[in-house]
Amino acid sequence: MTEARRRPFPLQAVLGTTPMIGVSVGVYVIGIAFTFYWSFTSSRLFPNYDFVGLEQYRRLWSSDRWVVAVNNIWLFGLLSVGCNMVFGYLLAVFMDQRIRQEDLLRSVFLYPFAMSLIVTGLVWQWILDPNLGLEQTIHGLGWTSFHFSPLVDASTGVFSEGLAVAILVAALASSISAFLRR
Repeated sequence: MTEARRRPFPLQAVLGTTPMIGVSVGVYVIGIAFTFYWSFTSSRLFPNYDFVGLEQYRRLWSSDRWVVAVNNIWLFGLLSVGCNMVFGYLLAVFMDQRIRQEDLLRSVFLYPFAMSLIVTGLVWQWILDPNLGLEQTIHGLGWTSFHFSPLVDASTGVFSEGLAVAILVAALASSISAFLRR
């Protein structure tokens, strides 16, 4: 019987990742620790080391704006997650129905996720910008009363996370063999 060889200690890998680990600890952990400490001081715009305990938190929670903001973020978070899950599931179900032009629709939905998220965000920003995007194009075609500016107009909103849920569910559904679906 042959003796199993032990792998040598990966010293090069440890030395290579040490700077990354150091930066991660320095930026994230130390930054969070200082922010937590400064929240118990009388700091305003600049750090101040005058310890005041929970006074900053009392002042924060006594502000009506903060309470409204917390309520809004909870409402937005719950509705956003719920709507995105429903929209994504429905989109995945509809795309799994062997519809006509299914490959085209899959490409349209999946292509943005193949590109960098930054590039995708910039393209959508250009398209939705009223000064150079879709609205300007329609105005150039002669329809000057057309108004479409969801990024500028506060009364409109754009939900895109549902697309991510749809893609994940569709990818999962398409990866399951036809035998198992029966």
